[in-house]
Amino acid sequence: MTIAFIGKGGVGKTTIACATALVLSGRGKTALVSTDFMSSIPYILKEKREGLDVLEMNEDEVAGRWKKKYGKDVMSLIDEFFDVDDSILDHVARAPGVAEEFTISEIMEVEKSGKYEYVVWDTAASSSTMHLLTIQRDFYSHLDRDLKFALRLRDRFSSRKIMDVLERWKKLAEDVWSWLRTVEFFIVTTPDDLTRIQGEEIIRDMESMGLEISGHIWNRTAVTEQCSNVCIPELSGSSSTIVLSIADIFVKKGFPYGRRVDI
Repeated sequence: MTIAFIGKGGVGKTTIACATALVLSGRGKTALVSTDFMSSIPYILKEKREGLDVLEMNEDEVAGRWKKKYGKDVMSLIDEFFDVDDSILDHVARAPGVAEEFTISEIMEVEKSGKYEYVVWDTAASSSTMHLLTIQRDFYSHLDRDLKFALRLRDRFSSRKIMDVLERWKKLAEDVWSWLRTVEFFIVTTPDDLTRIQGEEIIRDMESMGLEISGHIWNRTAVTEQCSNVCIPELSGSSSTIVLSIADIFVKKGFPYGRRVDI
């Protein structure tokens, strides 16, 4: 089970993700995954906590994972055209778009590894996250075109290397998109008009991609009995103290534990 928090930068996604991870780690082994290349999680959760692992998908980490998992595939393709050594992988791993296209598959692998009962995904600001999701969706059509191109060229090569690699990557893209439909996405907003409008835009964009929104969390807002969503009041203190306060609110509300919250 993976829970993801998305929204405009500065709305409190990271503190909410940390609080959720703390709550869930009391029920089962939990991974808190950040795809924000400038994550603040290490400054919030300064001490290692039992049942909770923090995994940061920063640029260096993603590039290293990509090289380890896909380096041989890429070299087999390059070898068909050029005589180069594997130093080319460092260049390819940091090419624009490479990290984005494979980051989500890494989160999927964390869930499917069997090491964790829960995965909490702390996303980057909404523009970066929507770009990430859009690239993943478009990866389908990219690979379809690549496969057709490879079919036209297959008679020029003595092996099926290109076709085999592209077919494996296409299967990966299909698996990732299917997995994304199982993720519980929660919109995090604050009461100001701009954040609310951007939250509504995110919901529309997600729905247009066929991704379901599981609920809405209002942060730094007045909590009333009529609040049908998860509402968090304005809190003061250190970031660590705020996270613990939010975790306490979640425990009292019975959130998350897979419960869906009406928007």
